[in-house]
Order: sequence, then structure tokens, then C-alpha cells
Amino acid sequence: MIEHIDDLAAGVVGMSAVGQFTIEDYTNVVEPVLDALSAVHEQLRLLLYLGPAFTGFGAGAWGELTDEIRHTHFHKGAVVTDDAVIRTGLNVLKWVLHGDVRTFQNDDYDKAAHWIAT
Repeated sequence: MIEHIDDLAAGVVGMSAVGQFTIEDYTNVVEPVLDALSAVHEQLRLLLYLGPAFTGFGAGAWGELTDEIRHTHFHKGAVVTDDAVIRTGLNVLKWVLHGDVRTFQNDDYDKAAHWIAT
């Protein structure tokens, strides 16, 4: 399940995964937000928190997410997670992404929130 993070700076979209991140989470929660921002030509500043409540990706969700973000134009994107496999995968993938995408460990959540807002 994806929950919105409300206590971020204006213009920053924050989402937190609780439990498993599924394809339905992407299509029902993440994609409409991206589409709405694109429709009004807003710069995308997205913080995705995959913290201690995150239990992993459901069947096909990681592939769907990585496929979609390769076509998304970010101003800035921050993924906060202690999962080394996810951080490594995104650090490799970020070279083909449109925009500045960085990964942060859970202890650096405040640093990620500050970076994405500036």
C-alpha cells in the first residue's frame, strides 16, 4: 500500500510504501500523481520512502516501477531505503533516467527531504 507523505515542502510529492508495493499501487496511486503533474507542466519532485514498514515488491511491481520511471521526467527524485539491492539498482538505472535521482538510507530521511525541496 502507498500512503502520501504530507509534511514535505510545497511542490514535493511524498509517498511511503507500507507493506508490499504492488503494480496496483503504482497504477492507482503513483501514476495519477505523475499524470496530473505532467498535465500542468509542473516539475516533478518525488520522494519515495521504502522504510521499515516496507516489506518488498509484489509480483512484477519492481519491473513496472523501473520501466515507468525510465520514461518519467524528474526535476528531482529521492528514494529512501536501507535495502542495498534497491539502492544499487537505482544507482545503476539513474544513468538512463531523465533528471536527478538519488538514493538515501533510512537514517538520512531528513537529508533526502531537504535535498528534494531545494
